[in-house]
Amino acid sequence: MKTVFGVLGTLFVLVGAAVWMGGFSSGDAAAAVPTDMSMPVAVAPVSVVSPVPNSMVAGPDTPVELVLSEALDAEDFDPSDLSVFGRWSGVVNGSIQLMDGGKRIRFDPGTPFHSGEAVTVSLRSGAALAAGGNMETGFAWNFWVRPQAGSLDMTDRGERLLLNDGEKHVQPYGAYAGDFNGDGYPDIAIPNEVTADVRVMFNDGAGDYSEFRVLDIPGGAWPSPNEGADFNGDGLTDFAVGNAGNDLVSVFLADGNGWFELGSNVQSGRNVRGVCVGDFNHDGWPDIAAVNMSVGPEDSRGNVAMLLNTADGTGDLKRTAEFASPGNGEKTCATGDINNDGHQDLLAGAYSSDEVIAFLGDGKGGLTLGSRSRAGGKPWMIVVGDVNGDGNIDVLSANREGNNVGLLMGDGTGEFAEPVSYETGEGPLAVDVGDIDGDGDLDVVTSDFEGNSFSVFENAGDGTLVNRRQYPASANGSCVVIHDRDMDGDLDLTGVDETDDKIFLLENPGG
Repeated sequence: MKTVFGVLGTLFVLVGAAVWMGGFSSGDAAAAVPTDMSMPVAVAPVSVVSPVPNSMVAGPDTPVELVLSEALDAEDFDPSDLSVFGRWSGVVNGSIQLMDGGKRIRFDPGTPFHSGEAVTVSLRSGAALAAGGNMETGFAWNFWVRPQAGSLDMTDRGERLLLNDGEKHVQPYGAYAGDFNGDGYPDIAIPNEVTADVRVMFNDGAGDYSEFRVLDIPGGAWPSPNEGADFNGDGLTDFAVGNAGNDLVSVFLADGNGWFELGSNVQSGRNVRGVCVGDFNHDGWPDIAAVNMSVGPEDSRGNVAMLLNTADGTGDLKRTAEFASPGNGEKTCATGDINNDGHQDLLAGAYSSDEVIAFLGDGKGGLTLGSRSRAGGKPWMIVVGDVNGDGNIDVLSANREGNNVGLLMGDGTGEFAEPVSYETGEGPLAVDVGDIDGDGDLDVVTSDFEGNSFSVFENAGDGTLVNRRQYPASANGSCVVIHDRDMDGDLDLTGVDETDDKIFLLENPGG
């Protein structure tokens, strides 16, 4: 059975090589934030943030700002209390200033964000306050970087084989596109279920993947959930892989030379089907919430395991808690702040019970069961993003047996409306979102396994999906990465065919 990788709409790591630009500026703190990109949030300890949560107006060099409800102690301020991470670009280097009497933090990126990527900002708890004491809780939000104008009519740049000489079948599924060797271009890591390894393909600087190296997974079994973060705080992009054939989450750490070594194999739970990254306890280090499909051989009800980072620079994570799920057949997860309280929440897709289950984060590493919503079919994979532009996170579910993608609109309190279903090709296994045409809203792509295709939906601007286009796979399309592969400012697609062991390069011709 094919498995699904968890997509992290939000990721957290320490800002690499950040510089505290000491000194202060005069004037009202809130007024200093650009009015067209800032929003009052009124959630302790933050009152205003910029860019606006879930917005799509930021450019590659847009500064990040937070106005605090209480002033920080300038003498004790640690720049690493603020974390900025781009989903594809990784750790974002830049300068950090504490301003306006300690009530405003500004981050100016030293390297540009990747066009079209989701960026997550996190303020660590425990910072010293000017009035004495410490900040009791942290705060996190994410925004999207708007790409240049593009087109939904892709140009076929060919296919690349994931087999070595003499190999017959590896079954690739799941992909994470991070910059592993620091050249500014997104490479791609693809788990392979049959051979229990990860094939890392390096970008040649022109948007092509012509070579790959094989990274074995010690103790691996049927891997596919796959997400990136800087787990050991060295400024490099690492990644974690869940093993659907056993109870392990394998964490691989970048070695600084463009390759990886196993950091740890963490026991999570039986059949790890989803791996989602977030700073769930606001300590400034990325943690993992793993969705485990079953907890015993006779029980198909799953659970969520919390794997907290030990925060000692080793990249080790420890299983600290488990949370029972009321669903059945949990196969996928996604993270995001669905109730707008500044803490990361977790959404799990339960395949057998046809639902999306919300677990609300408390900012201390705990999760509480929230809403349960129909998915509109049997969710094989879910992804989050503000699809209708109201500032709240919505959920999209690839419903394999329903041959549709279900869109569940969020209301900002943690509740979701009844799903609106859109027909896909047969047997969708994956879904992702990105502003492919560059018009300021999230478009949608599904991978249709039995339909042997990738479906691309245009967002009409209000969350209505229209003008479906289909691009062929060679046998069974199983997942797609939406990223600026050639770094020309618009979003391209990299599709995976898990039967023919290939990837497909679809290039955005621009607008």
